[in-house]
Amino acid sequence: MLKAIILIVAVAVALGVYFSLSLYVFPQLYQSIEARRPQAIVTDVSLSAPDIALGQALTISVTGTNNGDDADMQIVSVGFPNLTTTDNIKILKHNFDQTPMLIAPPGELSSSGYSDTDSSVLAQYTSIEVFSRPWEAGKTYSADIEVIPKTEGRFVVFIKSVALPHTWEQAHYPQDGTLDQQKEFVETYSVEVTKP
Repeated sequence: MLKAIILIVAVAVALGVYFSLSLYVFPQLYQSIEARRPQAIVTDVSLSAPDIALGQALTISVTGTNNGDDADMQIVSVGFPNLTTTDNIKILKHNFDQTPMLIAPPGELSSSGYSDTDSSVLAQYTSIEVFSRPWEAGKTYSADIEVIPKTEGRFVVFIKSVALPHTWEQAHYPQDGTLDQQKEFVETYSVEVTKP
């Protein structure tokens, strides 16, 4: 009987300590941890030519860096607002950790999804995302993407980079410029497509 009482008291004390830690100590410790601040940046973008003939391939070389704390994941996105199909886009080479992904074919829902207040939008054009998970501080990755424009005129390319956790404004690059279909800033590049 005495052993049972001692066991019950020991379990009660252990539960009391556990709940005290759960309610008072652990939340305070968690809130005192400073959030990581990865800093996404696109350090280099080059297009293979300032103008090309219709039917000719354009190569886009893009390099991204994390200038802040380690990121859980960092994405470099290359968007093609002049394209509504995906059959003329190809990754030539990359050194990112994950396989590049074709994102949001036109007509599908797309969202930045970095917070609960982000809303979905209907995709208007195709983009490619190249990314690494994790992306360590100071690390640089690059990719070469080939695209064949389908119409004459100005062919536009949107470039941005986003680091997660998305805890501050420097987790997104660029900080200003043109807004894309996700209502995020992008750098805009273009080439002139002429008759062959």
